[in-house]
Amino acid sequence: MKKEAFNYKGAFGQPIIIREVTDKVSLPMGGARLSRIIIFAITLFIMWLFRSFINSIGALMPGLTLVLYLGVPFFLSGILLKIKANGKQLHYFIWDYLIYLFTIKIGKKHFANDQETRYLSETTQFDYDSNERKSTDVN
Repeated sequence: MKKEAFNYKGAFGQPIIIREVTDKVSLPMGGARLSRIIIFAITLFIMWLFRSFINSIGALMPGLTLVLYLGVPFFLSGILLKIKANGKQLHYFIWDYLIYLFTIKIGKKHFANDQETRYLSETTQFDYDSNERKSTDVN
């Protein structure tokens, strides 16, 4: 009997779905993705921080405040889940970008041939007429 390796990427790549809150309360339409619930909560919190501006927009029509506080985070979370930046899901891309930003970009690290190089304060210029090296100070 020939053994075959099974690829678990598809099985483990499935989103986590919450179908029941308690034994008696279940979510409609087959449940909700956990990532969508988290993005919804973060968006709602950001909107709550700017509630004076959002409430002033919501005062234009009766019921618009409810639509803004529930509709905007719901549709925004759906749009953000569909974005695939560099083939990654959005939260993985943002995490990787923040690590790059804080460790490499803000840390002013330089790499050559996949190895970290030390920051040089002087530039080196080569004269094409001779093999002599001229060094100039940047400061």
